[in-house]
Amino acid sequence: MAGGDDETASPATVGDRPGRLAPAAPVPSPGGEPGDATLADAAPTNHAPGPAEGAAVDPTESRLSLPSGTTAIDAMRNEEVDRTRTFIRLGWLISVIAMSGAPVLQAPPAMTIAFVGALGLGIAISIGFYRAFADPRRYTERALLFLAVMCLVNAHVAVLYFGTFTVAPLIVVIGVHFVARTEAERAARWILATAVGLYALCALAIISGALPDPGVFASDRRISTEAQLAGAAFVVGTYTLAYVAARTFRTASLRAIEGLQRATRLASQREALMHELRLDLERALRPGGPGRYTDQTIGNFKLGAVLGRGAIGEVYDAVDLATGEPAAVKLLRKDLLSDHTHAARFIREARASGALDSPYVVKVFEAVDRDPPYLAMERLYGHTLAELLRSQARLPAPTISDLVHQVGEGLDAASARGIIHRDITPQNLFHDRVWKILDFGIATLLGDGTGTLTHRVVVGTPSYMAPEQAQARRLDGRADLYALAAVAYRCLTGRHPLSADDIPALLYAVVHRMPPRPGDTVEIPGDLDRWFAIALAKLPADRFATGHELARAFDAALAGALDPKLRRQAEALLRKLPWGG
Repeated sequence: MAGGDDETASPATVGDRPGRLAPAAPVPSPGGEPGDATLADAAPTNHAPGPAEGAAVDPTESRLSLPSGTTAIDAMRNEEVDRTRTFIRLGWLISVIAMSGAPVLQAPPAMTIAFVGALGLGIAISIGFYRAFADPRRYTERALLFLAVMCLVNAHVAVLYFGTFTVAPLIVVIGVHFVARTEAERAARWILATAVGLYALCALAIISGALPDPGVFASDRRISTEAQLAGAAFVVGTYTLAYVAARTFRTASLRAIEGLQRATRLASQREALMHELRLDLERALRPGGPGRYTDQTIGNFKLGAVLGRGAIGEVYDAVDLATGEPAAVKLLRKDLLSDHTHAARFIREARASGALDSPYVVKVFEAVDRDPPYLAMERLYGHTLAELLRSQARLPAPTISDLVHQVGEGLDAASARGIIHRDITPQNLFHDRVWKILDFGIATLLGDGTGTLTHRVVVGTPSYMAPEQAQARRLDGRADLYALAAVAYRCLTGRHPLSADDIPALLYAVVHRMPPRPGDTVEIPGDLDRWFAIALAKLPADRFATGHELARAFDAALAGALDPKLRRQAEALLRKLPWGG
């Protein structure tokens, strides 16, 4: 395998290489504002599709994932907060209706005052809880318990007002069922005990004669004590049944959600694996055997078999005739020699790669722009990250740490030279004792006029593309660091950070959505979730500035020892834009 060969590029990438897609303007924002763009095929008209260019969009790159951004308990809790606020609003409506009917009901004045006063006080207090619960973080077990006890007291005042042995206790049954469906199991047990205790107190006081039945629909004095006791026991049993049914339903719901999420995660991991398999299959069909330049001498290099073919070039196994050392020589395809764009890009890769001296970037021995233009590079023996992910859906944390450290250092070396790679993907990372960065074919050189080749055009691979890159904005090295974090996400979770139905939808998601929380897919320290929140932040200013910072923070997060400042930064970012689904 040779470094820097074009066959490592995904056919699902976006850019102005043949067979790739390129929008002429940034990704649209919500609302269809002026300047929105459509995606158009940017392949040159004078170029016949090569073997890797059959389809413009790779379907494995754009499959829509099922929601899996939260745990089952998180999903239930989010619904619970909304349901509680809805329940409070319903309570207001019932209270207002009940109070409006009090003047026409013939109840003892003291009972009417107590009834109206309790409901009015309940409305006033619940308004505060309604506002507080707009922030889910303030929805606590203690707050729920306080609210529920207040509602129970008010409800039993209403039971006394209408009649202890009437259908009035049904309103309490609804409340017990509601609270028992929440995650606060201890609070639910207290609520059941409180409800049973309050009703038993009211019923026994009336049955014993200690309290005359004050209800508007007071119990018939001709009803025997045994019948009243049986009625009270029935109500208490109904309260208990409501509690048991609610807890059973909650358990069943949690199991159903967890089952769906397990299936979704497995599907996402299989999707990513199938994507890598397809790319490997396409590459396997292309390389090997003789090529146009096999057995010829180009410069000081004797060329052998073809190692790989891509959209604009071929990579040959070669030997340096002066030293006898192995090499890999990349030549621009003969039919593209007259195409200014591809020739200029080929030379740009030579300039970009040749300017770098890092053990983590494929080394360029010689770059010649004469006919035929060629790059002579070190011969690599090993495998790409994509090939590794074909055999392992997820990689162990130490392997990912090595990847982040070494590629991060290589990107720092490129950034120091004003070079942005723009296509850091598993296909462009090669392991040969250490990790090396391949293929600077779509790199941009800051302050270089050749950057106009892709001005205002989206280039790169959507699944690993930084938001500012998806919008065709000016880039710096933090775009490559975002891509490295996205690669780490893929290695850790076995799935791409974001998925969508098609390329435009995927680019939109890159700009406007966070990926699912990594910790929902694989068990990791909470600090590592926070690391991803920063590394995959939408704004470059919110991310790590260098590969060194990125790698050092990764190790700290893996050990659960992330800097407190970074923890606060991550939490602030997630409050603005939470993990997606």
